[in-house]
Amino acid sequence: MRGVMWLKPIHRKTAAAIFALVILCGCEGEFQAGTAQLRAADLAYDSKELQRSLDAIEAWHRKNNTGLADSLHDGISVSSIERAFSNKDCQPNEELKALWSWRNGEDSYVPFVWYHDFLSVEEAQSEYNWLRLNPLIRWDPNYIPLFTFEGEWYAAYCGPNSGKAGPIIHFFLEDEPKISYTNLTTFLVTMAEALNSGAVTWINGAMVDDIRSIYRIHQKHNGNANFPYYVP
Repeated sequence: MRGVMWLKPIHRKTAAAIFALVILCGCEGEFQAGTAQLRAADLAYDSKELQRSLDAIEAWHRKNNTGLADSLHDGISVSSIERAFSNKDCQPNEELKALWSWRNGEDSYVPFVWYHDFLSVEEAQSEYNWLRLNPLIRWDPNYIPLFTFEGEWYAAYCGPNSGKAGPIIHFFLEDEPKISYTNLTTFLVTMAEALNSGAVTWINGAMVDDIRSIYRIHQKHNGNANFPYYVP
């Protein structure tokens, strides 16, 4: 089980220190994403809901004076996002374009969502390259990391069968990857509701969570997707 209080104590790039050995060749893995899951991701895509959820998360940070809202980077153009992926195995779908055209990551020690940082396009590409090249990690090149916390990532499917959206996997260095959210829309809807319902609160400069409540919100929006953590 995860702890109940989450305050980001270390900069995200220190995750690289978990492994001392990084060489210029690596092993690629394969995260499960069947036809049904890809279809479900497309069907659940809702551009207006995605936008509302992003705005709601930012508004929660402003209301609670966490300091994160003012550290969000301005969004970038769709053409810039597409150029960033021009030489990659994965390509940005509509959800990824919507995310980074809204804001291009953050520069804060406060997590954007439930204890996870929001990666910019540049940071996501850097993490993607590191994960693929690390010989101790079997990273599927069809997934791009979006949110991270010290050896833990939420990543979106961006492979050849991706339509407007793709499943979100949770990957932790000490566990197997799991498809945990139907798509980025449902991930953000879940996180926005967790914040605004009080399942995640801001107390004494940290996020405090009620994991059972977060689990119920997750199940409401994500059907049979695997909740990534143990729920007592």
